Amino acid sequence: MRRFNRYVSVLAVLALTLAACGDDAEPEEPDEAAAEEPAEEPAEEEPGEEPAEEGGDDDDLSALGESTDADPALVERALGPVDDVPDIVLASIARATQDVDDATLETAMSCWNSVECDTGSGGDLVMGVADGGRLNVWRQVTHMEAILQALTYPEIGTIVSRDAQWNQDPAVAAGDIRFLIQRGVDFIIGYPDHGVAIADAILEAEAAGIPYIPYSAGWVGLPGQDGSLVPGEDYTTIIGEDLCALGESFAEIINAEVGEGTIGIMGGTPGNALSAGWQECEIAALNDGIELVSEPADTYWVNDIALQTVLGWLSSNPDIAGFSYEYADGLFTALDAYETVGAELDDLVITVRTDEQTLFCDWVERGNPNYQIWYSAGGTFQSRVAVTAAMLQQQGHELPAEIVVPHVMRQVSESDCDPDRVTPTVSGTSLLPASVLSMMYPAG
Repeated sequence: MRRFNRYVSVLAVLALTLAACGDDAEPEEPDEAAAEEPAEEPAEEEPGEEPAEEGGDDDDLSALGESTDADPALVERALGPVDDVPDIVLASIARATQDVDDATLETAMSCWNSVECDTGSGGDLVMGVADGGRLNVWRQVTHMEAILQALTYPEIGTIVSRDAQWNQDPAVAAGDIRFLIQRGVDFIIGYPDHGVAIADAILEAEAAGIPYIPYSAGWVGLPGQDGSLVPGEDYTTIIGEDLCALGESFAEIINAEVGEGTIGIMGGTPGNALSAGWQECEIAALNDGIELVSEPADTYWVNDIALQTVLGWLSSNPDIAGFSYEYADGLFTALDAYETVGAELDDLVITVRTDEQTLFCDWVERGNPNYQIWYSAGGTFQSRVAVTAAMLQQQGHELPAEIVVPHVMRQVSESDCDPDRVTPTVSGTSLLPASVLSMMYPAG
């Protein structure tokens, strides 16, 4: 079992380069001596290393108005063929109806386009959303998933949403949380892109009795990082994959399919826990024959920055054998660099977390048997889990410190490209119905 201090060096470097887009420093080697600390020392777990026990069982959730009888087709759509799905995750998916009526659709669109909206239910609860950035489709879809989930709870009468637009100044994102505190919301969900840099605002929310629940493995600093907060103690809970297992899954594929060669690793906003978590564990698990073309690059999950990153890499090393990244659509754009520099895209292995159709349909069009893509799941539905977790806590349900969302890696095939998708930039594993996507992204 690796200890959490393996994350410290990479996160410290990321913090020093908060305003940079792609010039992170190389993470230091893990501290082997610290990794062998005796078991009786204070717990030092990697994020999501072991699934936390649920704060209850099926009967408890049923008594609180939830059903864990989720449609198996929707569970597999969201997660793939996984086992041992936590009850709270199942309860969240069970509310993801695919038949949204016109009135609900109208309300959802009003909330999606507004800072504050009335759900029309007359409920007393106010839901707060604090997102570090909503400038790509993944974030926009995640926001709508949370809104639709909230509309299944008549207790929620108002939704207040803030978007820091990936401003590099953490004071902007912290100000959004403080705005929600002053507004008097009953709970806050969101993604803390700035990590520990907004920890004070999160602590203020919890001190005010407002639960803070991040999704998509949005740890407020990874365990062991200076200034990190502890889920279940400093903030309510954390929802997301086992980050170390995700990184090791990426490494397993790169090791098997590349064997020897150079790869490029990209992440999102500087200092965010999602990128740092899987990157550290992937790098540690790579074979000796695998080298990095450079330090992992921050892209802010912005397509053009991903493109510029890969352009720079290919200019000096046109024989890159693989890429690892969370964001499939960003990598789709980044692959334009091959044509720009005149490099051949042939024996290439890609590991990604999300599953936007752009990358997958481009893979089908290329028809190259030497080119592989492996992916996990888009994860946009995790915002639904945050809403359901918050509503359970409102009723006194004890939440686990971590709600671990299981993952499995899948190799892309032709069936993963859906030519009838409303927009190819939307994750194929999103639980948004086509009717909602059509309103969000009208043709033309």
